Amino acid sequence: MTIISRNRGKSFDSTSNSGRNRRRLKSFDSTSTTSRNKSDLWRGALEKDLGNGVIIQMCGLGSEGHVVYARMKPVEKPEGGESPTSALLDDANADGPGVTLGKVIETLVDEGHRSIAKSILEQHVHIQPDSYPSASELLKLGSVWILNETLYSSGSSAHAKRLTPNDAGEVPSWADMTLRVHYVPDRFHAVHEVDWNKYCRGMLLDGSVGGAVGGVKVVVPMTCLPDKMDGVLVYENEDLGFSVLNKPGSVPMFSTTSNHAEDVASMYTASLKERRECNAPHVSIPLRIETEAYGLTLASTKKEFCSYMTKLHDKIKNDTQDKANTTIKKLYRCLVCIRDPSNIDRIEGMAGKILEHWVDPKSAAPKRFVRNKPSSTESKMQQCFMRITKVGDEKYRAACVSSQYSDSNDATLAHRLWDPHAAYPAEELGVSFVMQLEVELLNEAHRPHQLRGQLAALGCPIVGDETYGGGVCMIGAHRHSWGRVAVQLCRLKFPLPEWSDEESGEGDEKKMKKVLVPSNEKKCEFFLRDAWWSEYLVDYERYL
Repeated sequence: MTIISRNRGKSFDSTSNSGRNRRRLKSFDSTSTTSRNKSDLWRGALEKDLGNGVIIQMCGLGSEGHVVYARMKPVEKPEGGESPTSALLDDANADGPGVTLGKVIETLVDEGHRSIAKSILEQHVHIQPDSYPSASELLKLGSVWILNETLYSSGSSAHAKRLTPNDAGEVPSWADMTLRVHYVPDRFHAVHEVDWNKYCRGMLLDGSVGGAVGGVKVVVPMTCLPDKMDGVLVYENEDLGFSVLNKPGSVPMFSTTSNHAEDVASMYTASLKERRECNAPHVSIPLRIETEAYGLTLASTKKEFCSYMTKLHDKIKNDTQDKANTTIKKLYRCLVCIRDPSNIDRIEGMAGKILEHWVDPKSAAPKRFVRNKPSSTESKMQQCFMRITKVGDEKYRAACVSSQYSDSNDATLAHRLWDPHAAYPAEELGVSFVMQLEVELLNEAHRPHQLRGQLAALGCPIVGDETYGGGVCMIGAHRHSWGRVAVQLCRLKFPLPEWSDEESGEGDEKKMKKVLVPSNEKKCEFFLRDAWWSEYLVDYERYL
C-alpha cells in the first residue's frame, strides 16, 4: 500500500518505515516527562487522505508492540485568513458528524492490517483467528486510548482515557487530542471456554469441587446450574460481599493495557451486571494468583470485605500472636518435570520441611532463586518460603514419560502433556518422569514467580512453564490455541468474617460504621480435587 505524504511531497510504503516508526513510537512514551515540540512528535508520520481535506496522521505502524498513534492532521491556515478546509471542519465539528473517533480508528486499523499482512506473506507466518480485531472489536476490548497532546508535549503526566464502543461516534477536538491504538492486543481466549454465570460441574457430579463455610457445606443454587460449559462459581455470599471462583489458566486477574475485557475482574463484573441487574457493581480481587495458574481465587463485591482481607494480610505480616484467627492458607497442586530419576527420592526427602530461597523481586524473568543467604551487597534480595506437603498421588510417586523403554503408555502421557505431533516430546526437554506435588507458600507478601522459580531452583520446573524449563503445553478450542501450565491453587482457607460495629472519627465527628472482623474459630474452606492433568495420570495408571 502506498500512502501519499503531503508534507514531504513523496510516497511512503506502509511497511518500509519500521525503524522510523519504532523511533516515533518511543517518542510517544506516555511515562516520559521531557518537554518536546508538538510538531516534532509527528515529523515523518504516515498520512492517509480521506477526502474533503481530511488527513489522518499515523506513527508506529511498524513497531514491535503494534501500538499506533493517530490523529487528524491540523489544517494550516494561509496567511491573511481562514482556509476553506478549516471552516469546513469547524462546521462539521459544530454540527456533529465531523471526523469521528470510529472513523480514525478504522483508518488506522486498516493500514495496520495491511502492514502486518505484507509481513505475514513474506515470512509465511501462521496467524490465529481474531489475532487482528476490527475497529469495533478493539473498542469492545478496551484497546483504544485517547490522550491530550498539549499536556503530553509540555512534559506533564497526561492522563489517558480508555475508550468504549459508546465513544465511536464522538468528535473530539482533534487540534489537541491523539489516539493510542493497540491494534494487535493481548488475547486471553480461555475466558470464553467457561460460563461466568454458572457454578462448577464438579460440585454436582463427583464432588471434585466443594467447600464449607462456618462448618456448613456449600450448595449450588438451582438458578445457577451449569449447562453447556463448565462454570467458574464455587461460592457467593452477597451479605458478606465475597465470591470464590475457579479461575481458568492463561487468564489474568486484572485488565492489561491493551485488553480490558478478558480478565477475571472484568468477566465477573459483567456476570454480576447480568445476574443482579446493577450497572456498576463493586468488584476487586483481594487474593491474586498468576495469569498462568488455575484454581481458587477470591473476588470482593463489597469494599468492607476487601478491607477485611487486607487487614488479615497485615496482621500476618506483622507476626501477630493471633495467627490461628488470621491465617490465610493457600495450597498449590503442580506437576513437575524430573530429569534425573534420583531427584524423586531427593524431592520426597524434602517433604514437610520449610524450604528457603532468595530472589530479587524486581529482576526480569526467569528470576534467579538461590538457596544461600546473600551478602550485604545483595540487599535487594528477599526471602521466599515454601513447604512441600505431599509427593505423588495415592498410588504412585511419579510417572515415566520417556520413550526409551518402548512403552506406549509412557509416550502417550508425554504427548498428551506436551506436543502430540512431536516424535519424542519428553526427550527434547530432557525429562524422564513427571511428579505431582502439593506445595504451601509460606510468604505473606505476593512475589511474582515465587512458586515456579523455587521449584525450578530445586531442579523440577513445572510442566508447561516454558520460562523456567518446563516446555510448552498447548491447548486449543474454537480455532484458538494457548499455553497452559500445570499449577493449580487447590485449597483455600481463611477465617469466616462477621459484621461488627467500629467507632471512627474524632471528637464531635465520631460515628459508628459497619466493618468485617474474624469470627471465633469459624473458617471458610474450599478445595479442588482434580486438575487439568489429573485425567492423564488416571489413564496412565490404568494401563500400568
